[in-house]
Amino acid sequence: MAYNTTTASPDMHMHDDSGEPHLALRVSMGIIAVLSICGNGLLIVVLLRNRALLRSSYNVLILSLAVTDMTTGMGLILTPQYIIGIHNFPIPSGLAGELFCRIVVSYYLLFTLGIVSVYTITCLSLERWFAVAKPAKYRAGFKSYRIYVMVVAVWLVSFLFNAPHLFEMKLASDNHCVWVSLTEGNIRKGVALVEFLGKFLVPLIITTMSFLSLWMKVKDSPALFQTNKGKAGVRLLRMCAIIAVVLAICWFPNQIYYLLFKFDITQMDTAVHQVTVVMCMGNSTLNPFIYCATNPSYRKNFVEFICPWKVGYGLGEVPSEADKRADRLSGSTMVPVKSQCAPHTVTSMSRSDEYFTRSASELRI
Repeated sequence: MAYNTTTASPDMHMHDDSGEPHLALRVSMGIIAVLSICGNGLLIVVLLRNRALLRSSYNVLILSLAVTDMTTGMGLILTPQYIIGIHNFPIPSGLAGELFCRIVVSYYLLFTLGIVSVYTITCLSLERWFAVAKPAKYRAGFKSYRIYVMVVAVWLVSFLFNAPHLFEMKLASDNHCVWVSLTEGNIRKGVALVEFLGKFLVPLIITTMSFLSLWMKVKDSPALFQTNKGKAGVRLLRMCAIIAVVLAICWFPNQIYYLLFKFDITQMDTAVHQVTVVMCMGNSTLNPFIYCATNPSYRKNFVEFICPWKVGYGLGEVPSEADKRADRLSGSTMVPVKSQCAPHTVTSMSRSDEYFTRSASELRI
């Protein structure tokens, strides 16, 4: 196994003259990788721990998005140009080295995961649109097995759509990863434009139109969203819209910059280019924080997992003295409940049980 240097690409090179990543880039990507793996890993554990959450199709899409973002963090560690350094990363010879050059060193894995994120959020926006605007079709079209088929299709389409980039790099005879130019001139520009439209702009337009339509429906029919269930639905819509906006903000500069580069307007390996790359990779860290900040039900599940001693106080709030007194009183008070089978049966429900029941019902939208 030999150590290698990677021949710089005319398209992408994020390292200095010595072939090593810039210190600022290395530190930034290291922080992003750790936050992506930890934050999204925690979200995955929370969702898998409470399988009832995965009965909702939007939670399945959120789980897929979390897997995508966590894998992005792992990909950052594996990609030598970002954190470890090209001279410090051993590249094997033979088939293993060929695959590593084509999949990892070429950035194919990382930027394909970005496409998966874009398409997943587009599916999430359409899922919410059908849930609110076409509930009958939603119940028929978003059954549990179909949503899993949709997730698999998103991953397959993303990897196939980006597959031509697998052939932009190969392993040379001296264990160097070298770039290969596939297109030139107007063909290069045309391919870049098609990729920009198909991988980013068209899905972004579909997502935007879906959420604008839902916003108009909420605005025109406020009475439908005044119940507890309706208010929870609005909170979920707001959360989904925020993650879509954040993704667009994080990825748009990089996609525009790369498109302009293909048209010979911008240059790679500049400070501006590095900032755009850090922004799009940094998007993989943000979603768990957005879920906790905008949705009480997700916040509750996170708090119950991280701080189990707070279980029962609903939204992750520290219980006040009044809450504790009410909890003790209601926990010791037996309320008679009529029952045909057992007329003398009694039951009790504490304040914490009421919180849990309300939060659980809010997740079933």
